Amino acid sequence: MKSTPLPVKRALRTIGQNIATQRKLLGLTAKMVAERAGTTPPTISKLERGDGASLEITMSVLRVLGLMNEVVTATDPYETDRGRLMADEVLPIRVRVRDDG
Repeated sequence: MKSTPLPVKRALRTIGQNIATQRKLLGLTAKMVAERAGTTPPTISKLERGDGASLEITMSVLRVLGLMNEVVTATDPYETDRGRLMADEVLPIRVRVRDDG
C-alpha cells in the first residue's frame, strides 16, 4: 500500500485541528456533531486527529459546522487567478456540434 505523502499528512492534521476548533467554538460535543452528520463519535475523533475519513463524512461534518460552502468554493478553479486565466486560454467560447446529416 502506498504511504501518504508528508504534505498531505500535515494538511489532514491541520484540517482536523480546524474542525475541532470550529466544533468547540460552536459549543458542540463530538457526539452532537456525529449525530448530526450521521456518523459516530470515534469517526469525529479520527477526523479531528487528522487520521482521515471518507470525503462524504468529512463534507457532512463540515456542513454541520457551517464550513461546507467555503470548502466547495476553495476547490473551484474559477475562484483563483490562475484558474480564471487558464480557463480563458483553454476553454472554447462556443462548442459546435458538427451536423453530418
